[in-house]
Amino acid sequence: MAHVILTGCTGTAGSAILAQCIKSSKVSRVSIISRRPVRQAEGQDKVKVHIHEDFRSYPDSLLSELEGAIGCIWALGISVSQVKPDEYRTITYDYALAAAKAFAPLNPAFNFVYISGEGVTRTPGRFTPFFARVKGEAETALLALRSDNPGLRIWNVRPAFIDESRNPLKDGPDIMFKKLMYRALPLVRTVWPSGVSPTGPLAELLERCALENASKDDVKARVQGIGVTVQEGDTLGVLLANTGIRRLAGL
Repeated sequence: MAHVILTGCTGTAGSAILAQCIKSSKVSRVSIISRRPVRQAEGQDKVKVHIHEDFRSYPDSLLSELEGAIGCIWALGISVSQVKPDEYRTITYDYALAAAKAFAPLNPAFNFVYISGEGVTRTPGRFTPFFARVKGEAETALLALRSDNPGLRIWNVRPAFIDESRNPLKDGPDIMFKKLMYRALPLVRTVWPSGVSPTGPLAELLERCALENASKDDVKARVQGIGVTVQEGDTLGVLLANTGIRRLAGL
């Protein structure tokens, strides 16, 4: 059984991932990095919440608690509409890069699963939205870390509409945008079914990514197909578009 690191556990995706890891027989230990207590983790023997303020720095005392973890699912994020551009870049890019660098030595083969988003691109153009540009830069930078960290395995995951309606676990604050999206759900499911990723199957797939220990060639043979790209390089790097997420999740 495995030790997994989680972030963003008070959000939509993160809370579902935590629920999956709690019930999973494959996960024996969950370390949550969070600025505040996580209500969902209370009373769960295999879960420990590490209260941490600065996501750009990880002291040795904290890293020693994380030693031996096989992977991290990075669900920490915020809507581009909620913060200024500089803060969005810090949260989206700087925090993820700092964590991947710090966590890579925790295990000879470490999976860093970065939750990006549909519409993100690594080749931005003149009209590329700011969020898509920044997340694309983060994906590229994470992949580049593999050259100095041969055991680091990067999974860039791009879900589209994350549907938590059947599994509403989030304990963070609601925002008006999310309330409006709930109202739009029936229409979204009807006109864009391939763009919807229910939190339950999504969380199961992300757990599998974090626990993956097969060779690059074996992983490529198993996952390559519509919506999945295995990146160039000696170390595993995978891009999962929403169509690939749905395919691998059996949706």
